[in-house]
Formats: sequence, C-alpha cells, structure tokens
Amino acid sequence: MIASAYTDPEVKIGCIFGTGVNAAYMENAGSIPKIAHLNLPPETPIAINCEYGAFDNEHVVLPRTKYDIIIDRDSPRPGQQAFEKMTAGLYLGEIFRRALLDVIDSKPGLIFAGQDVSKLRKPYYLDASFLASIEEDPYDNLRNTQELFERVLNIKPVQAELELIRRLAELIGTRAARLSACGVAAICTKKKMESCHVGADGTVFSKYPHFRARGAKALREILDWKDNEPDKVVILPAEDGSGVGAALIAALTLKRVKEGNLVGMRDRATMKHMV
Repeated sequence: MIASAYTDPEVKIGCIFGTGVNAAYMENAGSIPKIAHLNLPPETPIAINCEYGAFDNEHVVLPRTKYDIIIDRDSPRPGQQAFEKMTAGLYLGEIFRRALLDVIDSKPGLIFAGQDVSKLRKPYYLDASFLASIEEDPYDNLRNTQELFERVLNIKPVQAELELIRRLAELIGTRAARLSACGVAAICTKKKMESCHVGADGTVFSKYPHFRARGAKALREILDWKDNEPDKVVILPAEDGSGVGAALIAALTLKRVKEGNLVGMRDRATMKHMV
C-alpha cells in the first residue's frame, strides 16, 4: 500500500494475493481504541494490517465445501486462517487435488479408470501454478492440459475428463477471486470509500489467468455499481510492494526521528510497549 501510494495517490488499500493473503489500509488514530493511550491527534493516519487471512476462523460466515473442511482439519493449524485456506495460492492446488480424489474414490472407474493415481494422492503435490496452466490452455481439445497431466501425474485423461478438469480449475479459481474481492469491498464499505485504487502484489494476482478480471466483476456486483458506470475501485499491480514499502517507511521514520517528531516514542518504556 505504502509503495503504491507513493507513486499513485489514489491508492488507499494494499493487498497481497499469493501464497497467503492479506490487506492493509490507513485508519484514523481516533478509531483505534488500543492506541488511545498514545494520545495521538484523532485524525492521525495509522496503517492497519488486517491479517484477514484469519477471517471467519469460527466458520460461521463463509460456506465451506467438504474439501475446505478436510484441508483445515489436516493442516498444521486447524481452525486458523480460514479465509486464507479458501483463497490463497498455497491451497488452490490442494482443493483441486482433493476434489479429483473424491470422484476417484467415491465413484470408482468414473475417471482415470485403470490408471495409476498414486501421485495424485500426495498431499500438496499440486500448487496454484498447476491450475493456472490448465486455465491458460488455449486449445479446444485441451491438448496442453493433457500433456500437463501426463508429465506431472502420469495420467492420460480422455476428452470428457479434460473438460471436467478444466471446469473444476475454473470453479476454484473463480471462487478464490470472488472471495478476494469481498475483502477489498469490506474495507471500502467500512471506510465509505466510493472510489480508489488498490495496490496488489502476489503471484496469484499477477500470474493466475482471469483472477484480476474475475475480482473486478465481483467488485461491481458486491458494491452494486450500475451497468453504465466505470469501475470505481480498481485493483492494480504493485511490484515488490512489501520490499519498497518497508524501505519507504524506514526512510520516513528515520526522517521523523531526526526531526524529533516521532510522536508517542519519546521514552524507552513507550518504545518497548509499541514493539
């Protein structure tokens, strides 16, 4: 967010759509009760790290598939990072793998009959790039997808199976994009931002086919724009946003320290509390 806003003043939100997911935005100090003791002017802008990969850890808002439930159950941190497990690149390939295995095991012989599916049984053997390659396949006969399955999984799908594979990848990719748009829309709604730019980083945003277009379409629907209205909230790429942003914050902080204007950090006790 900081890096993007440095070159584009319309940027009000920063997001990452990659191996994990997260967002940040600027909030007024007066709206943050936990820092009230610092006595900052109420309008002082404060960067908020949403950590919304942990949204709905209680599983009361987002509808989950059986595959989401299994992935959460078998993960190193069950019950945590619920939103991330449905949208992040780390999990998209695993959702796909679990769905195919469900068909194989519940309907024996329906797909990949008589073939060795042992590689498909390896947890996290497939990542988001595998699904991206499927969605990038430009051929009507899905020739590239067939070659991909043969090379990576030693499985030779027939045409009907290839069409199932493609549709499954599209559904998983579309859900991830649309849920990701919900996070952006939530921040816009909270801050009553009718229009802004969103700086986005991460391989899913930059490399997964149609992710950006699907997210834009979802934003239009969620924020209820009229058909003849242009996109009011636009998600734009932010290359190396985290690295550049950290450098900018460090430079600005150093400048404020030298000028004696680092409010709220005038003694070591306060510094320790902030850390």
